[in-house]
Formats: sequence, C-alpha cells, structure tokens
Amino acid sequence: MAKLACYTRHKNFHKSLFDRNLQKSIFLHMEKAPKTVKESATVTHDIVHPGDSNSYGIAFGGYLMGLLDKAACIAARRHCEGRVTTVGIDGVRFFRPAEVGMILDIKASINRVFNSSMEIGVKVTGTPLEQTETYDICHAYMTFAALDSKGKPTGIAQVIPETDEEKRRFEEALARRESRKQLKSLFTRANTSPEKP
Repeated sequence: MAKLACYTRHKNFHKSLFDRNLQKSIFLHMEKAPKTVKESATVTHDIVHPGDSNSYGIAFGGYLMGLLDKAACIAARRHCEGRVTTVGIDGVRFFRPAEVGMILDIKASINRVFNSSMEIGVKVTGTPLEQTETYDICHAYMTFAALDSKGKPTGIAQVIPETDEEKRRFEEALARRESRKQLKSLFTRANTSPEKP
C-alpha cells in the first residue's frame, strides 16, 4: 500500500507539473498578438559567384539551399521576435539552373503557424547576366520552431492571411502538415511491425 501511495503521489505530481507547463505554453501562445503575413515577409538578394558554382558554371544546390534557409530564418525571426531553429524542409524543387553572374532574389513568408512551429514558403528567382527577364529558380517549404531562452519550444503568435494567395497557402500548409504526419505514422508502423518469416 505504501508503494502504491508513493507511486500515486509521484504520478499526480508529474501530471500536475505537465498541466502547469501546458497551461503556461497556452498562455504564452495566447498573449502574443497575431501578425499579418506582410509584417514578416522577407526579400534578400545574392549574386552567383564562381566559388558558388560547379565546373559548368552552375550554382551548387547546397548554395541555393543555404539562401532558402537564411531567408526563411529571417522571416521566422521577424514573426517570433526571438530565437528560431530549422526543423525540416519539404517540397524542394529546382526549375532552372542558376548560372554564374545571375542576380538572385529570395522571397520568404509565413504560410501558417501551428503551436511552436511554423511553415515558411521560400522562392528564388534569378536574372541572368546582361538580361532583364526574371526566371523561377527553385522553391521550398521550410518548417521552423520558436525557442525560449532555455532552448525549449515556445508558443508563436498566429499569422493572419489577408490576400487570396495567402489564404490558399494557409490552407495548403495544413494539408502538407497532415500529409507529413500520416507518412511518419506509416513509417513508424512499418518499422515496428514484426518481421515476416
């Protein structure tokens, strides 16, 4: 009986601690005023140098990924007004090579906010040397998490989509999140299922 009472007190203590932490997280999430997409929308620029390219004069994919990550980080920081970290990246697609001398424009904006994470859409367009026409280079969807002073996930202010385009991205972000969760669940079941003889 003594062991049972001790276990019950221990269990109730941790449940109480969890409830307090959950309430604190919800409170922090609710007290932050929502922001519009345009408040944190970010545009950065770069130019492809020989050191950023392969032997054919085409920019490395890793170089372009770095530009996507930096722009998304700036948008996330502006929205959260605090520390953020990259959690994942989805839907990376390269449309056209970025040649040496091409001027690149990198655009990032918040698609949707969840609890402590957010999806950010990022797109790179480029203008070739001695040309004025702009081309789509690549795009991706990046997930960032907000962190508190101790490096733990914390709540984020909600984002308000205003234009039709922003509302479309808002809805599609949820669909992508649900798709990722289903895929993760599928792999988890596959990895934990007993092996066939």
